[in-house]
Amino acid sequence: MTVRFLLFRGSWENEGNFYLLESEKNILLLATGKDYSLIGSQEQQVGRDYLKENKAKIRAIIVANTNWQNVGLLADISREIGSHVPIYTSHYSKLILPYLFPQLRSKIIVAEKNRELKVGDFVLSFIPLNSYLLGNLGLAVHHSQSSFYFLEGFVFSSLLNNKTLFPANFWPEFQQFCAQKRKNTYLITSYWGLHWQNKNSLFFAAKQFPNQDKPLFFIFYDFDWLHIFELLKLARSWGKKVRILNKRFASLIGQFLVKSPLQLVIEGEESSSKDFASSLKKQKGNGEVYLLVSDPEKIEKEIKYCLTNFSPEKKASFQFIVGIPPVIGGEMRLARIIDYLYTQSEKVINLSKKEYLSLGVSFYDFKLLLQLLQPLRIITLQNSYKNKNFLNHLPGRFLTLNNGYEFDFPTQKVSVLKVKKTLISLDEILIEQRNNLSQDGLLIIMLTADWNTEVLGEAKENKLQLKEVKIEPIAISSVLNVPKLTTKIKNWWPTKLVPDIKKEDSIKTIKKAVERRLNSLVSNYLNLEHDINLEEALVLLFIN
Repeated sequence: MTVRFLLFRGSWENEGNFYLLESEKNILLLATGKDYSLIGSQEQQVGRDYLKENKAKIRAIIVANTNWQNVGLLADISREIGSHVPIYTSHYSKLILPYLFPQLRSKIIVAEKNRELKVGDFVLSFIPLNSYLLGNLGLAVHHSQSSFYFLEGFVFSSLLNNKTLFPANFWPEFQQFCAQKRKNTYLITSYWGLHWQNKNSLFFAAKQFPNQDKPLFFIFYDFDWLHIFELLKLARSWGKKVRILNKRFASLIGQFLVKSPLQLVIEGEESSSKDFASSLKKQKGNGEVYLLVSDPEKIEKEIKYCLTNFSPEKKASFQFIVGIPPVIGGEMRLARIIDYLYTQSEKVINLSKKEYLSLGVSFYDFKLLLQLLQPLRIITLQNSYKNKNFLNHLPGRFLTLNNGYEFDFPTQKVSVLKVKKTLISLDEILIEQRNNLSQDGLLIIMLTADWNTEVLGEAKENKLQLKEVKIEPIAISSVLNVPKLTTKIKNWWPTKLVPDIKKEDSIKTIKKAVERRLNSLVSNYLNLEHDINLEEALVLLFIN
């Protein structure tokens, strides 16, 4: 009987996993991650179209964990394929998913460990998986003489002794879970963030922290439970409480820490949002610990909104500790966030790319898994060149499957997906991309400037003169009056964009200042004049 693994998207650093397992009459949707690149949107659309065409075959959605890489498209796909398709996940993920997607609350079913679940002609078994991801779920799908193991983010050894992340009696139960395999066994994994040595701990990084007598302001992603729990442990050892600056997240984490000593470390979840913001402004003491969490898509907006609740003096006293890996938006977004934080405080520690806060799988844990499971084939999603360097040191036959391909298990054949591809215009893609950022279209502003010398009395002064403005509006409402906006920019140039710019300033400083000021002016103008919500334009400044 034919079983196919279809990969629509997976496993580069800045993209989500989107794949399924299909038999003749049934489909299991195993990951619904979202890609944020232009090309990725097209491939995702192919997958979504395939699901719409075959929605009568879809029997279940499995949510292994609530990492952004695996659930970014969950709400959209659930709406498109119909409300009859259940979502199976772990007990902890059942608490987290309504926090992320309130509309899916009624569709979520907790998968029971050590109990087989028959879904169509598939037999599923689950196990809570030791992981840096809270509620991570190991999945085995059995079909005829074959078993397919889907395991990601697994941890077999860690510095963190946390019963919430690490289930009791894990190892003997995991060995039993692997022993259920049938004749032909396959492991399917992205082994994201593979690393040699396991120095992944906030406890190590704490040695770099500045003076604890001044406020520490931590910024994490909401799937990074490992370091969030470690922060609570550190705060307890420091004799301090942690003010979680997101009321809903504070309530969520409180559900996981019932009867735990760490629950006493959390502060602020009981107050209303209005009272909470008011209490923040009144605080004058030193040595507080603050925690801001957000999903990667909204992190910039959350940081700026949160910091409006503090006085300039308070913000200047903060020691920001940033632990957000460059996932959505990549290095550019991370750099933009760090630059913004430096405008608020002189002290910013960026741990986002340090091994102390890296999330991923240990090479030795991966090797141990392969020795235990001994799969016939290891199917990995396309990975970066760094991860491929590990393969020569691991046992087993590896197959790296690229996006847009399928793997036929009985025949061991790899082929391009034969699906009807929907033609998507560039404008439609950009609209979707900008909607993800709460923006209406894309606006590109190209400026050309030159240094001219002006004589002011007896003195000479170099002035940056605007030579040319070119505006390219893409996927923006046709009501935009480009000539009028061009005139506006020319009028803003001497009075609002470059009045204090000096020739001695670095090119980088000049461009950054012009970009920031112009974006603020353009956003306000478009919002008031045309009701267009554009948070940020692409500003290109060329100086001769």
